[in-house]
Amino acid sequence: MQDGLGLTILRVGMGPDGSFFNGNSAEIATIAAAKAYGATKIIGAAWSPPLSYKDNGDVNRGGHVYPEYYEAWATTLANFAKSNNLYAMSPQSEPDFASCGSAEPCIGDYPSTVYTAEEMVAFIKVLGPKLQAAGVKLIAPEPSQWLRLWTNRSACCSVPSNLPSPDPLDGKYDYGHVLSKDATAWGFVDIIGTHQYYSMAAEPWPTDVPQTKPLWMTEMAGMKWWPEGEPSSTIENGLAVAGWIHDALVNGDASAWLWWWYQAQMASNEGLFLNDGRDTKRHYVLGQFSKFIRPNYIRVSITGDIPSGVLLSAYKGDDGTVVIVAINKGSAAESVPLSFSGGIAPSSLVPWVTSASSNLASTTAVTVSNGSFTAVLSAKSVTTFVGK
Repeated sequence: MQDGLGLTILRVGMGPDGSFFNGNSAEIATIAAAKAYGATKIIGAAWSPPLSYKDNGDVNRGGHVYPEYYEAWATTLANFAKSNNLYAMSPQSEPDFASCGSAEPCIGDYPSTVYTAEEMVAFIKVLGPKLQAAGVKLIAPEPSQWLRLWTNRSACCSVPSNLPSPDPLDGKYDYGHVLSKDATAWGFVDIIGTHQYYSMAAEPWPTDVPQTKPLWMTEMAGMKWWPEGEPSSTIENGLAVAGWIHDALVNGDASAWLWWWYQAQMASNEGLFLNDGRDTKRHYVLGQFSKFIRPNYIRVSITGDIPSGVLLSAYKGDDGTVVIVAINKGSAAESVPLSFSGGIAPSSLVPWVTSASSNLASTTAVTVSNGSFTAVLSAKSVTTFVGK
């Protein structure tokens, strides 16, 4: 914990043949290493079944699974999850996205499969009992963007979300609503999964869907949406990631947030480290959350006169530990008076800071008096206050 980020979830991919994407030996070694470093939950996701199962005859470029192969494909998924002792399994990563085969911009030809919301419901009814029998939780639906979890809108192709999308499949998503309206399929879903691409924003949990299941954001990277145009190692890059995490936890009610690659396999620099091994600010910014907001912590209220450009959230553990994450995107330092409520009153808080000149560095503790203190935030920084 002192030197690491405290990451607890590892996501692995299953290939069309029912084995790991990168070969069994490599992934098994990765899983063992992740567990040794504190990962307690290994989750899996599929990208495509064999080409013979699909109506496009290709593991890439989308295509739909023939219904007559649902049973065989569900068996493959369940066997993969059980044999690798996975905590949870997703039937499809990004069922709304056909790599290089949709109206969306082509960003890479790789295994992909499309399920409409109705098809996802039908397949989960086949897969659900098999995963339950294997003792594995089911994550669904994992669309590429949060909008498609709770709406039929889209943020693809730089089209504002309130305008019609050029994607011909739009109108067939809204996975969360469609799943929740089918009692059988909804009963098999243990974890709501989504990605955060395109708009990079979270959507609030709709009032007409019972909030009885955890929601995890299971894949995110900047890709073509980096504010500076590329995945650099600057503090501005880190602040963008901090904003995405904050939005997912606060506005989307997510209880887990996963980065796509720890280190990229391709020359994309999309990992938490650059391909040449250099560190990045997004690496430390992720740690500003993951190192201190531990599993089973809950989000709590904290009040104050929050300046424009400052994002704030607070969390509490069963042991009484309080965590506040403050993001200052502004070019000037800020002093923000804050107050706890609901009986939460730590005696002091230790600030941990990532800025242009600091990487998850602890500083002098601040005193909390009568449930109040002043948070001093460096310019362009993320500060996490921790105490009891």
